[in-house]
Amino acid sequence: MKKASLLALFLAAAALLTAGVDKKEITVAAGETRTTAINGFNARLLIDGKLDESVFLLGGSLRLDGEVTGDVICIAAEVEIGQRAVVGRDLIIIGGRLQKAETGRVGGTLYNIRTRQDLKKIAASLLPFLPDTGGLTFFKVIKIFFWLVLSLLALAIVPAALGQAAAMLGQAPLRQLGRGLLTLLGFLLLLLCSLLLSFVLIGIPLLIVLMAAYFLLLIFGRAAVLYFIGERLAGLLKLHANATLFIFLGAAVYALLKFTPVAGVWLLFVLDLFSLGVGASYILRKKKSLA
Repeated sequence: MKKASLLALFLAAAALLTAGVDKKEITVAAGETRTTAINGFNARLLIDGKLDESVFLLGGSLRLDGEVTGDVICIAAEVEIGQRAVVGRDLIIIGGRLQKAETGRVGGTLYNIRTRQDLKKIAASLLPFLPDTGGLTFFKVIKIFFWLVLSLLALAIVPAALGQAAAMLGQAPLRQLGRGLLTLLGFLLLLLCSLLLSFVLIGIPLLIVLMAAYFLLLIFGRAAVLYFIGERLAGLLKLHANATLFIFLGAAVYALLKFTPVAGVWLLFVLDLFSLGVGASYILRKKKSLA
């Protein structure tokens, strides 16, 4: 499946997901200053004052007639930029609808991605906006799309294995968490040994093989975790979903964690441990079945 099509499917899944969740209103009134980032999920954002941070919105709507000093990133949302609006960095609208007054100011670059041609432009590279972006926010968005694409590729290649690995996570989550921690410690130990051996050239091939194996394990494990999260979320929302939508729903949760300060960092670390653990568990299980 082409990357542009994957991005289009992501937008459709995001719209479907946001349709079944109650809206929350977040307001920054005129004369008010907020210093923490706004990460909205199907929310209604009204910003007439100053936000000394960035905005990430999935679904819902944004009316901006104040100032945002960072990036404004909206996916599948209704966005209205008023006459007095000021965006300090980039304004990135993916899907949804944008209404912008001529006097509304954008300090960085405006990306309004709505058509298939626009999707092809951003699918041409995994780092499409890196040379121009003014902050670190878009690095996070790139990583979200990066892992979404890799997870969908893993689903296309080994769909049955992902379903089995997700089931293993549901049956024994603490075991997978502990196994993930042991896998990470083992990888760090092997990495240190490979680095030491690389000084005499012997470790260079080992280092390459080790990094490749770790990356493949993480891809499979993270895809399984996103599958698991999406499956549970679809059940809670009472959606009739398939494996592909499970990945999209899991990626939406991953996106929210990516933009959650402090707690999100630790939750993502735990997610990585689960990813490594379930990946290692599935490999060990396959080896036992073959023995």
